[in-house]
Amino acid sequence: MVLVAEILLADRTLSLVGLAESIPSGELSISNPFILSDNKILMTVTVDSESREVFDQELDAATEIIDAMEIERTADGWFYQLVVRDDSNLAVSHDPEKIEGVLMDATVTSDGIREQKVFSDYESLITLRDRCKVHDIPFELLNIASDPENAGERDQFGLTDKQYRAISIAFAEGYYDSPRQFSTDGLAAELGVSAAAASDLLRRAEQQLISETVGPQQYMSVLPR
Repeated sequence: MVLVAEILLADRTLSLVGLAESIPSGELSISNPFILSDNKILMTVTVDSESREVFDQELDAATEIIDAMEIERTADGWFYQLVVRDDSNLAVSHDPEKIEGVLMDATVTSDGIREQKVFSDYESLITLRDRCKVHDIPFELLNIASDPENAGERDQFGLTDKQYRAISIAFAEGYYDSPRQFSTDGLAAELGVSAAAASDLLRRAEQQLISETVGPQQYMSVLPR
């Protein structure tokens, strides 16, 4: 099953976060990142027209930027090619030779870096999460869908919003790892409910997922009519 996940790396010390916060739009769009040697990343950055002047002024103050070159203007703004120093081990945690996830979109904001990636399976997503933890990069799963053709639509498999949030947090924090890395008490604290309520939300979400993925309705389409 191919998965599309939206992830927030919620670390304000990541490269370009301070620069994004300083411009009017409050965000930078990243594309085509390429890992160079010596903890450097080559990337294309898009800046909207209203933010371009401030962006140019702030470039010199952004100590993580080693080199910057304006490429061209587009309908959405301005393209720049940047070489950025990576002091956070972000590139190591996202090593393309070890991670099956393919980057579709990335945006830098004052909260960190928001990524949309395609994964071949759940194990690949778990691998990325675990590598981020090893390198002390906060990893928050914001959204997950099973249909890459409709990546903007959350595939909840019939889950309620509360069930979806509960099982997403549990998955992201390691509740389903072996050994388990997260407890129902921790989930309850995240959700602001009692431990019993958190456990009930997970139980109902799991039951719904099982029903939707391996229940009898999944086989109706292949039965002869």
